[in-house]
Amino acid sequence: MSLREQLDAILPTLLPTRENDAIKGKELIARVRAVLGDAYSDHSLRSQFSFMVLDPESCLARIPGGQGYYLRGSREESSSLQQLFTGNEETDSDIHLAMALAVRLYDTAGMGVFVYPIEEEDSWGHPDIVAVQWPAGYYQEDGSYLMEEHDTDPTFRAVCIGFADSEESCRQAFFRTLACGQWAQEAELLLLGGDAAINEEELQDTAARYGVGIRCVNWAEESAISLPRAEEFFRMEAQQARELLTRLPQKTLFTPRHRQFSARSAAGMPDITVVLQWAGNCMARGRVESYEQRVAVS
Repeated sequence: MSLREQLDAILPTLLPTRENDAIKGKELIARVRAVLGDAYSDHSLRSQFSFMVLDPESCLARIPGGQGYYLRGSREESSSLQQLFTGNEETDSDIHLAMALAVRLYDTAGMGVFVYPIEEEDSWGHPDIVAVQWPAGYYQEDGSYLMEEHDTDPTFRAVCIGFADSEESCRQAFFRTLACGQWAQEAELLLLGGDAAINEEELQDTAARYGVGIRCVNWAEESAISLPRAEEFFRMEAQQARELLTRLPQKTLFTPRHRQFSARSAAGMPDITVVLQWAGNCMARGRVESYEQRVAVS
């Protein structure tokens, strides 16, 4: 039985029925562990919780723009990525804006985006986002993506965000990307900041050796581009976001090398399971719902 199936079975007995009695993530994890034990990491549980929140058919609901989980009612509306960046005091922080920029960079290019939790310290067990190239299909008027090909597997690109504060920070961000992207067909480092701290020759040589892509975006003050707050970035229409992104100075130091998907490596990284389940569910339906174009977990 998958983690999702186990949670579907036990959460109705663990969750408060009223929004006013909502419990925080740590409390919910403790209750789940009392039943399931320590078979899953905190990251895996939090990721699965947030995926379920986006699924209108699941039993799990979260307070919009805040913290706290409770039992979903029959008329509970589905959540969205934007709510994670609305009414949050930290939405102006660099990491939230960086995540907003990364998501819009890939979703405006037609890829589905799965977002992992924003944490105080970088995780080496999963990337920051996973950009998914779906099989051939088309977008419908409601924003959903309908797949026409059913025999083609999706392509996963593991993306880590790094800040070009120094050559050392660039180097560390690269090897984190390598570690977190070993399971995916492609791995890419999105390096944000000015050009001063980037040793392009070293990074290109290292990228060529390991096949990790490197994309640099200059969002420093000298770029003369004023970026909106994170929540505004998410709310932007796709064309408006594209226009803003094209004005930011960008360069690709190395294009990610495509390789075979590694099921063995993915199995060795428990926090990757949730993104594979999400993509698998979309493939089974042959459809990516509009709110799933930017799936968020927190």
